[in-house]
Amino acid sequence: MFTLYVREGDSGPLHTVQLGAAEVLRPVRSLVGIAASPFTTTREAVERALDSSEKKALEEKAQKHEEDAAEAARLRQENERLRKLLKGERASFDYSPLAQVVAPVGGQFTERIVLDVGAEDGIKPEQPVVVGENILVGRTTSQVTPNTAEVLLVTDPNFAAGVRIIPPAVTERATSGESTSGETTTSRETTASGEASSAEGLLRTNWEGYLAVDYVNLSDEVEQGDFILTSGRAGQRELLFPPGLLVGTVESVSAQDIDQYKKIVVTPAAKIDDLHEVRVITDW
Repeated sequence: MFTLYVREGDSGPLHTVQLGAAEVLRPVRSLVGIAASPFTTTREAVERALDSSEKKALEEKAQKHEEDAAEAARLRQENERLRKLLKGERASFDYSPLAQVVAPVGGQFTERIVLDVGAEDGIKPEQPVVVGENILVGRTTSQVTPNTAEVLLVTDPNFAAGVRIIPPAVTERATSGESTSGETTTSRETTASGEASSAEGLLRTNWEGYLAVDYVNLSDEVEQGDFILTSGRAGQRELLFPPGLLVGTVESVSAQDIDQYKKIVVTPAAKIDDLHEVRVITDW
């Protein structure tokens, strides 16, 4: 039959039968296709739904990983900050528990903060407040309650502290509370006892709004980059702070012929506008 089908023309009997059968079966194929199409459409919809669900799950998983990484980074930063706060404790000092800064207070011309420690934690008025390795950031005021304490920051116009200005070569021993007598690696002039000479003055925010050291004699040798440490006194008067607390560094030094004292601008050692945890020195 195949040989006859090949040899006959398009109008042959076998071709005629084939065309007739095709016409008869065409509606059946159409019905089968129509019947199968819902299953095909459903299968495609299910596949799309599965793809969308998997995509959403992957996106949620990626977002969770990002959140976990951000939380881990925050915890690392917090731990580093806390380690710095506890690292510089001096054996001769008594400290309050770690205090959180809970609120800023004051108006345009004051810079104060409130801590979540108070009289029940041994806090009293006029005690030094420090961060890190005994970096002075302020002092407590008379506004002390059983559970809170107000702090006057070093950048407030009402803050003042007696300070010494010393070269970096002798700062490490000065900040540890040790005497600076003996040999020192510095080019500064030394006294007869071998102690590196240093200038003294009063740290406060001047009328121009700069943190500065006032009343430094024109003859005193002061250079940019020198360290500012509390002296524990101002002239013959005992002040509120123990000696050796780091306050900042000399940003600039200037003087004119008509000036009685040098003009010294100070950069605070701590980021005063970004305080989170501090400690109060309750005794020394």
